[in-house]
Amino acid sequence: MQNMPLKDFLGIDLHPRSVKPRGQGITMVIDIGYNPAMVESVLDLYGHLIDIVKLTELHLTSPVDQIKRKIDLYRARGVGVQPGGIVIELARLQRREQHVLGRLRELGFDHIEVSSSSTSQREAEIERAFVGEVRAMGFTVIGEVGKKFHTGDKTRKSDTELDQAETVREFEILLSGGAKKVYWEGHVLRRIMGDSAADILARYPQGTDQVRAVVDKVGASNIIFEVSSMIPYVQRRAQQFWLVRQFGPEVNVGNVRLEEVQFLEHVRLGTWPVFGFGSLGDHPYMQALERTGGARPNDAWWQAIPMASAKAG
Repeated sequence: MQNMPLKDFLGIDLHPRSVKPRGQGITMVIDIGYNPAMVESVLDLYGHLIDIVKLTELHLTSPVDQIKRKIDLYRARGVGVQPGGIVIELARLQRREQHVLGRLRELGFDHIEVSSSSTSQREAEIERAFVGEVRAMGFTVIGEVGKKFHTGDKTRKSDTELDQAETVREFEILLSGGAKKVYWEGHVLRRIMGDSAADILARYPQGTDQVRAVVDKVGASNIIFEVSSMIPYVQRRAQQFWLVRQFGPEVNVGNVRLEEVQFLEHVRLGTWPVFGFGSLGDHPYMQALERTGGARPNDAWWQAIPMASAKAG
């Protein structure tokens, strides 16, 4: 019975999910400074759901021994640990990247994010070479495309319109250099597809189609879609739900708050309600079970409810 999920103990059948180490269906958690005791308790319950954790730049002013303690907790549960992308950007701006990377490795970090939040453009050969250097030091590299602010973001033609060609180009630079996955900046996605359920539906299909066009070229399995942890919970839940509806339960999702890992998992499984989308968000897996008479659905149940149902809701 030890470590047996409650669903198995009870004999309840849910949509099958991949298990760690996962190649897709990845959940990246953002750690904005949680205390080690909280980290340990959450990992006891949900560590099997977490693949990567990002210790943001807010940790730069925290004691090293406490950060090391948290890294050890995560690594013991099979969670890859990375610093926030800004940490590496600061190091590169100060020409101290090799020193900083060595220190990060010493602490136990095993993932590195290569982002460009602070620079106006991405030089292909420089970025490819840097990704290669980081990999050679033994890190798993995850790139990032897009910026939090529209100004200087080459991947957008305007605040709400993607430059699809440039977006694809930046993904390809990082992937061709050896990045295992690439984050897609959450603030870009919410400005393109929408913030809330009502906003997402109002921009549908034009906003969503822009994102899907890029995904069709890059491949959903190569992308970790960020959802900002700083916006209200109802908006986070709406955006996570919309990603699952578009790309399925095995979509890669990033910047999940540590205390909300279980919510995302059940949005993936279609057993958690998501309001604002009409019947689309009304426990779609359970609706699928009703249609099949209780047999496990073998179709794309997450897309089975027609969009017309959303307009009424």
